[in-house]
Amino acid sequence: MNLAINRGDIDVNPCKQVRRNKERPRDVVPETADLTRFLEWARARGGQSAVLAAMAEYAALAGNRRIEFRQLHWTDVEAEVVRLKRAKQRGRVTIEAVGISVRLADLLQRLRGLALDAEVGAVFPNRDGNPHTERGFKSAWSRLMAAALKAGVLHTRITFHDLRAYYTTHYKLEHGVLPDLHANPATTARVYDRSKEVKRGAL
Repeated sequence: MNLAINRGDIDVNPCKQVRRNKERPRDVVPETADLTRFLEWARARGGQSAVLAAMAEYAALAGNRRIEFRQLHWTDVEAEVVRLKRAKQRGRVTIEAVGISVRLADLLQRLRGLALDAEVGAVFPNRDGNPHTERGFKSAWSRLMAAALKAGVLHTRITFHDLRAYYTTHYKLEHGVLPDLHANPATTARVYDRSKEVKRGAL
């Protein structure tokens, strides 16, 4: 529309007169039992299903966006931290150093067993040993979700946005504070904290 205005084809952008649809944020957090059952089922399938399960498990344990860890390489994994570049920073570069917990260490150990190159290769490899493209990932994840629903392993789809919310909600339950996911903590609270119970002390 701006190009049409610059060319003189139209005077004003008609889209500015249209009221946006009000978005309703998701309030779903996968139940731990459902997530565990799905992960075990997907791992048992082997191959790319096991890799996709590992990506889902990583998102639930570390809370990173898929765009941040989809192309993660073993050179980014250190003894005590995983280093990733935070997305959506608008020109500013923020490196996240995610501490490796016992559960995350176990996941990384299993991933080394799946890696074609556990020194400098992709942590979450596709069939060729390269990182998944976004298009390839979406297609594979959609097929895996369809198979899980058909097999009765899940009753509703799990999204990576839900897994980020799972991390945020459980982090708050365990530590009493929200994790540092955004420059503005209010965004984390509004979008990802899906606690159904709030604990606080009395005077």
